[in-house]
Amino acid sequence: MKLVDYDKELKVETWKCLNLGTEKPHELNNFLFNGYRIYDIQENKVVKTNLDLHKWLNDKSL
Repeated sequence: MKLVDYDKELKVETWKCLNLGTEKPHELNNFLFNGYRIYDIQENKVVKTNLDLHKWLNDKSL
């Protein structure tokens, strides 16, 4: 999943599902840039998140 928007007033994150998949979630760690997270669709839970929100907001404003 990729963070696509953040509402500063409401503190609400909007995430978009991507079409990257694997049977071994640890293989996705190579793609885990800032603003991305790994979601397990079988367990319906977030496995890992890489988000420095302050940096993401600064990068988005550029």
